[in-house]
Amino acid sequence: MSPIPADAPVEPSANGEAVAPRFQVHAYPLTLRVISSLLQVLITADLLCASALVVSGTFTGAMNPRPPALAGWLALLALVLFGLTRLIRWLTAAAFSVEPSQYVLQRRGDRFEIPATSVESARIWRLPMPGAGLSLRMKSGRGFQYALQVADPLPVLEAMGKEVGHPLTVFAHARATVLRRRWYHLALKFVLFPLVPTVIMFQLNQRISYGGPFAQYHMYGLGPYLLSFLTYWAYFTALLVLFASLWRVLAELVAFAAAWISPSRARGVRRFVEVASAVLYYGGFCALVAWRFLQ
Repeated sequence: MSPIPADAPVEPSANGEAVAPRFQVHAYPLTLRVISSLLQVLITADLLCASALVVSGTFTGAMNPRPPALAGWLALLALVLFGLTRLIRWLTAAAFSVEPSQYVLQRRGDRFEIPATSVESARIWRLPMPGAGLSLRMKSGRGFQYALQVADPLPVLEAMGKEVGHPLTVFAHARATVLRRRWYHLALKFVLFPLVPTVIMFQLNQRISYGGPFAQYHMYGLGPYLLSFLTYWAYFTALLVLFASLWRVLAELVAFAAAWISPSRARGVRRFVEVASAVLYYGGFCALVAWRFLQ
């Protein structure tokens, strides 16, 4: 199934009739939603714990500093858990169409046609895990068997003609339209940028401990030299993960408060906190490294 953006416009068909809005979603039965949410919590806790171990234990009481072995096992566990979340997302991939008289959910060969008149409300998730989403409440008092995760619930609710002014809807909409991460953003943030302090501190250590930028390589070979470099890279990557987590928590709290206090300014506040977080992450960390040198 090809990806369909959540804000896809309604296009006229060949015969002039409007095509029903269609959205890419993930349709979760309750059990899979709970499992996916728990996996997200475990991955976050796992990575923070591994990072804290690396930062606290890498250079403690060792002639040849190495990250704690437990941190490596935790990182491997996080990778396995992440793989499980991707499998669940693949299993739950679906398309949700809003037709004039019914809503249609197509999920892995199954097609569910829900009469629009039988739906009492579409409720935004109060706990946005494993992401933002909504649930259909039927007039019978029961909920539809699948909850729909969608990065931006607002276009879906608008297409359904449901209430869209809830602060959580505004919060999710601002986040989805302003914060658009790609894999290369994360690569820059947590793979390439840590190389800046790594190169500085590694070369400083090489000159102090071995007498030159390549002295360890000439004395002990390429393996120990690269291992020392990777040790510094792992240390600064872990430190930056903790540093970024601090700003991310603060940014989400500010953006969440803005969505409740002043929904009309939610996107502007979200844009501000994302720019501020980037400046504090890149500029703030460089300033800390420079301050350390000047001590």
